[in-house]
Parts: sequence; C-alpha cells; structure tokens
Amino acid sequence: MSFSLESIYNGAAWAIAVHSSALAKLQEQAASGQEVNRPSDNPYEANRILDLRTESRSMERFVNTVSEVVGMLEFSGSVMQQMSGEQGLRGALETLTSALSPIYSNQSVRNQKASQLNEILENMVSLANKQRLGQRLFAGADSDADPYQVTRNSAGEIIRVEYVGSHEEQKVVVAPGVEVSSVLVGDELFRADDVGTPEFYGSTNAKAGSGTSSVRGDVELTITGTAGAWVLSIDGGATTFTSDGSDANLPVVNGTTGEVLYVDTTDANLQAGTAYVRVPGTYDLFNILINTRDLLKNESNMPETIWSQYIDKTITAMQEVDAKLTRAYPIIGGRITTLTNLQKSLEDIKMNAEEEISRRQDADITQVALNLSRHEVLYEMSLAVSAKMFSLSLTDFIA
Repeated sequence: MSFSLESIYNGAAWAIAVHSSALAKLQEQAASGQEVNRPSDNPYEANRILDLRTESRSMERFVNTVSEVVGMLEFSGSVMQQMSGEQGLRGALETLTSALSPIYSNQSVRNQKASQLNEILENMVSLANKQRLGQRLFAGADSDADPYQVTRNSAGEIIRVEYVGSHEEQKVVVAPGVEVSSVLVGDELFRADDVGTPEFYGSTNAKAGSGTSSVRGDVELTITGTAGAWVLSIDGGATTFTSDGSDANLPVVNGTTGEVLYVDTTDANLQAGTAYVRVPGTYDLFNILINTRDLLKNESNMPETIWSQYIDKTITAMQEVDAKLTRAYPIIGGRITTLTNLQKSLEDIKMNAEEEISRRQDADITQVALNLSRHEVLYEMSLAVSAKMFSLSLTDFIA
C-alpha cells in the first residue's frame, strides 16, 4: 500500500510541476507576445533571431550613413549653385559685361565694379570653405580644416587662393563592400587644367617658349635692359632672369609662387616694356575673379586697346569656368540618385529581416490562449487529485 501511495504522490507532484511550468511559459508568451523569450526556449530559432537582429541593426546603420551622405551631397550642390548664381559667377559676368559699356570708360566707375568683384571673390572663398556637421564640403579626405587658403596684399585684398585640402576623396562605407565619397575634392571641381599656349599682348615682341608653362591666369612679364642684356621678371622685379636674346625657351620663375613662364627672346625686334600674358585653360573660380578685379582697376596702366581685348577674352574665360562648374552638377546628382536607390534597397533588407524575426519569434496568441486554457484545466485537476489524496485518513482504509 505504501508503494501505491508513493506512486500517487509522485504522479501528482509531477503533474503539478509540468503544468505549472507550462502555465508559466504560456503566461510569459501571452504577456510578451513572443514565443522565444530566451535562448533555452528554442536554441536554433534563438540563434537565427540573433543573426537577423544583427543584420537589421547593420542595415539601419547603413541607412543612416547613406542619409547623412545624401544630405552632405545635397548641401554641396546647393553651395555650388550659389557659386554659380547672382552672388557668384553669374553676378561677376553681369558686372564684367557692363564694363564694356562706354559709360564705364571712367576709371572711378570701373573701380566700383572692381569692388563688387572683390566682394564676390570673398564670398566665393567663404563658400568654398563651407562646412556641414564639422566637415568641409570640398576638402576631400582632410575635411577637418579649410581647403582654401588666401594670400592678401597690404590693402587686405585677396591676391592668391591656394588649395591645401586633400586630393583624395573621403570614402564612406554605405553598404557591405560599397564605398562612396561624401566630401568632394574642390581642386577637381573648381580648377581648370586644359592648359593652352600663353598669349602675349603688348609691343615687346616676346613670345611663348616651347616649354609647358605652369603660370595660371594672367601674368605681367616686364622686360628691361637693352639688346644682348635683357632682364625679365614676372613677379614685379623681385626675381629676375637675364637673356642675351638667344634663348628660345627661357624659364622665368615667380619667386613667390614658383610658377614658370617659358619665354622666347630670340625675336630681333624684342623691346623693353610690359608684356601682358594670359594662359587659356587655366582659369578657375578664384583667379578669374582676381584677374578681372585687377583688370578693371588697371593699376598697371594697360593700354586701352589691350584692355578691351583682355575684357573680351576674360568674359569668354569666365563663361568657361561657369560651364565647368555647371558640369559638376550631374556628378553630384548622379551620386545622390544612386545613393537614394541604395537606401531604398537597404531599407527593404532591414524590413525583410524584421519580418523574419517576427515570423520566428512572435507567438500565435490564439494557440497560446488554447494551450493556456488546457494546461489550467489539467493543473487544477492535478491539484484536486492531490488535495483528495492528502485528505485520506487511516479510517478510509479500515472501512
């Protein structure tokens, strides 16, 4: 008989424990809405859910990164539009074109126009050094510092703008194995390098040498001395070079910038004076404005006939610079379109991962409710059997 009582007790205790555990698990599922709440619930599914969550978080980070890159590129495009607009090259062109009117033959009025161009130049440098979220838009990989540095004269005017940023783009990982640049290289966008043969204006009879000159924009070549002992300079006489008139390719160097102008001095009619030299294909956003401002001020007393020719040539050069800037828009637009499509794909991957997590983890509430009800009944029955068993006494067996 003791064996039978022990069996009944053990069976009742086992049933109570089983149904109590099942109820606790089902109640947790009902409360959380999830079938898998801890790895021990289903090790395989828990491991797969963990992988899917990692993938979802990774896609979310990539989506946020793409969004930041798109924002940076859109802002860069907006800044470039300002550079090309009324406060930029378009305004400079209008100022320069108006200088052709006979009314502006008055030098004081030309000086006013030069002041307007100087304001545009200052604005251009400011835009070129624009930053967003602590990153300079056009500095390439070195986006922590201004990419453009200026040199000013004693009057505080900009006389040189130099790119000191990186020539490598700043790459950002926007998807597994995919990198794009969020910070552009200003020297590629704003610098022209289709170097042409230097053009000489004036009565010195000096000509371009056969070497490839590195001077950019407009240069004044001063020639002093006499036949057989010419002295040439392109930095106002600070650095001079001599020629006996037999040099077909004399390198004349600017001692400050290191730029070189190759000069042919072999013309028998070479004369002392100032040769006004312009190098087609080397004008950029900044030197075109500097040269045009100085051209309007005409502090070197350039003859009116040469001045008129220079103005015509400068208008063409400024239009070319504007065209180069305009050609950069599709580059930015193409990147934005590509990244926008990529962002949509990443969002779809993230959504699919979350749907798979939900499918594997979420509980079937209807089934949970049925199981909960069934185990409650069985649990109560086990309790009732146990209560009945523990209420037996010796008299029950004697009877």
